[in-house]
Amino acid sequence: MRFSTRTRYGLRFLLRLAAHPVGEFLRLPQVAQAENISHGYLEQIARMLRPAGILRTARGSGGGYALARSPAEISVKEIFQHLEGEITPVTCLTKDFHCSRENVCPARNFWNALDENIHTFLQRYTLQDIIDMKNHPSGGSHVELH
Repeated sequence: MRFSTRTRYGLRFLLRLAAHPVGEFLRLPQVAQAENISHGYLEQIARMLRPAGILRTARGSGGGYALARSPAEISVKEIFQHLEGEITPVTCLTKDFHCSRENVCPARNFWNALDENIHTFLQRYTLQDIIDMKNHPSGGSHVELH
């Protein structure tokens, strides 16, 4: 299972916003340059996240984008679902797919368990959790996503 570049960039965008004080807006060109992401691509990502209640926008001087909620209230699962769509390890688990082998598939229970673990894992982490991870060699909370 591989997540899209859109999802990786979206997570970087939101982490950049989360690193700033609540209520402080960042302009997309500023974020695009800092994260080395094309401005147009970042606009597409922002358009996907805004209706989800993850982003706030403000126009005019001092405007831009900010998180709509605390980083501790935004789960990675929520972000990924809005940027990826339905998250499943195999097609046969998607909502609209009917598999003729559903009742006889020897791997069905395995795929269900994997799917459940993926969703549980993504739900367990928030933006704040990622910020707080102490995985930098210096022991700091530096987070770098590629």
